[in-house]
Amino acid sequence: MPLAVGFTTIALVLVILGAVITDIYLAHRKLYALADSAALAAADSFEPDYGSDPAIIFTDAAVQREAESYLDRAQVSSRFRGLDVQGESPDDRSVEIVLSARYRPALVSPFVPRGIELTATARARGALREG
Repeated sequence: MPLAVGFTTIALVLVILGAVITDIYLAHRKLYALADSAALAAADSFEPDYGSDPAIIFTDAAVQREAESYLDRAQVSSRFRGLDVQGESPDDRSVEIVLSARYRPALVSPFVPRGIELTATARARGALREG
């Protein structure tokens, strides 16, 4: 009997641990999808460059503004706390969005009241094609 109780306890702990790890993984994928969508929205904030060759350029302020605007319209899970967005254009031809948030897993939130810090980075590049 004690052996059966011990094995049942171990099996239950393993099932809960697997569920928690899966929950955190899926939350990170959702955060990455949000960052990717915000990067695509920010890629629409280009300005034309009227140099010798036509091109588009991005500014940090426009990228940040468009990413924040997209996240205001998006449906973000209430389990993401303190969602922070950082948008920039590292080379004037692409955008980079970094999202960070604290995530509260359902099964372990009493044990981790502040949540788990998750970060996701997405990049999008703009270009003109002859057409």
